Amino acid sequence: MLVIGSGPAGAAAAFFIPYLSEGRLSVLSLEKLDRNFAKYHRMCGEAVSRAAFDTLAPLEPHAVEFTIRRAVEHWPGDITIETEAQGYVLDRPRFLTHVMDMARKEGCHTEVGAAVEVGRDENGYMVRTRDGRRFGARFLVGADGWNSLVRRTFFPGGPRLLWAEQFVLAERSEEDAMHFFYDERYRGGYRWVFPHRSGSRVGFTRGADERPKCLERHGRPIPYAYGGTVMGNACLIGDAGGQANPITFGGIRIGMMAARMVAESLAKGDLADYARRWPRSPYASPVYIKAFETLQGMDNEELYRSVRPFRDGYGRMAGLRALLNGRRYLGLYRAYDLGAKWGW
Repeated sequence: MLVIGSGPAGAAAAFFIPYLSEGRLSVLSLEKLDRNFAKYHRMCGEAVSRAAFDTLAPLEPHAVEFTIRRAVEHWPGDITIETEAQGYVLDRPRFLTHVMDMARKEGCHTEVGAAVEVGRDENGYMVRTRDGRRFGARFLVGADGWNSLVRRTFFPGGPRLLWAEQFVLAERSEEDAMHFFYDERYRGGYRWVFPHRSGSRVGFTRGADERPKCLERHGRPIPYAYGGTVMGNACLIGDAGGQANPITFGGIRIGMMAARMVAESLAKGDLADYARRWPRSPYASPVYIKAFETLQGMDNEELYRSVRPFRDGYGRMAGLRALLNGRRYLGLYRAYDLGAKWGW
């Protein structure tokens, strides 16, 4: 097994494949970044729900910087909704390093090198690195990011991209809360404010707000709405497969769960099982894309109307008001509910 990339999806695959196969499957992890690994992986909100680790066991929260207990939503019309949200803000680079350490203990071999060519040969798949080395494997796992070489070589088309910017500010934010600001200018997205060890991290759809004075600036696309998972003995996970959630912008848990599904399928000797299971999972529900497309066309007045039944908070009575007065937005409500449970 050859896994290209060791972000959340790739690191999880490097661990789960040998772990779930009880050492029957040998794994090589190929990662292009060395000195810039930590810098690249800081480009993230780094929030993961506590529930994620119930499904990712035996992986556990590691390198926790903040424990999240609340989500605070700010909507047009001065509507503010606060809910319980159990999760963590991780130091993502240290968390990934820890997962890769666990993968090596399970027998995964690791190499640093940038893949510049992938192809087929008589033994399966061949990967050539920029420095001229060649690696071969029967199975190929593409976890190589939004511009995936594996996807571009073996799979048709590509994901849609939502470009986002994030800034690390010196101003402190609440250390137990995630804040979300919804407005028509975010074109279906939102502005987020999360705690950071240097103060706070603030992000939004690229170009929607002025860039603040900051300590660090990050920018990257969020890939979503791609259906390709398996082609022959090659598969895609994480950003390579466009698996980010367009409602929550979450990707860490989702990519890691895709990796676990791949590992479970490979351990059974049936990679196609991943292709069957993934589209039916709550991580890949089509309601997210439909809801995001709806949100992109909504102005502030309609955003206000959609959330008005919940102006006093979420609960049974608010749900009844939504059924009576907000039937046209039931698809949105469904996507928000699923996203809160499975999208981060």
